Amino acid sequence: MPEATTVMGVQMGRPTSRRLLSGSRVSELTGLHGVTLGKLVSEGFLQRDRRSLKYTGAEAVVARALAQLQTRASKPEADRDRRVVQEIRDALTSGRVTEATDVVVAGDFIRLTHTPGERLDATAGLRDFRVLGIGAWVTEFKQREPEAFDLEVLIAAA
Repeated sequence: MPEATTVMGVQMGRPTSRRLLSGSRVSELTGLHGVTLGKLVSEGFLQRDRRSLKYTGAEAVVARALAQLQTRASKPEADRDRRVVQEIRDALTSGRVTEATDVVVAGDFIRLTHTPGERLDATAGLRDFRVLGIGAWVTEFKQREPEAFDLEVLIAAA
């Protein structure tokens, strides 16, 4: 298991969840309405605990990415958005996320970057792209909901 590091007073590494977040709290953190969260769950973009119907900290990060991408199952980009979600989940569960981690998305192009230089290289030559600042989101969410990024619960919820 990768070791966690502390960046600006926030422990980075394997974000997991001891405390699950309610839909209304995820809505506050992400800007998505509760109905939209439910629709994203039913469309298979988001996951939540089957018993409590609550979300892990990692799913709050995924929800923010889906909000940025304006994801809907009916959109032609839905398959790409599913790959973006999987890339984010893989990075979060493997502990590969630092404060500077971003996901660059352009058309079918998806790249996880860990430094500003990598991000610059990834965006070189791209015309229409989005940068999803997942590392910054994890940092923000850890400050606002520190228990939602505790190791034992995310593993148990997985």
